[in-house]
Amino acid sequence: MQNFTLEEMKPSEHVLNMIRQIAYSYRVMKVNGKNEAYCLN
Repeated sequence: MQNFTLEEMKPSEHVLNMIRQIAYSYRVMKVNGKNEAYCLN
């Protein structure tokens, strides 16, 4: 049986930068009881 370590599942720095960019660009706010996404760009 093969053991999986966290090191094998670690995403690349490029993927992490893309996730950070999306997280900084998009926000969610509640409007009339519904969650609405909006972009800061």
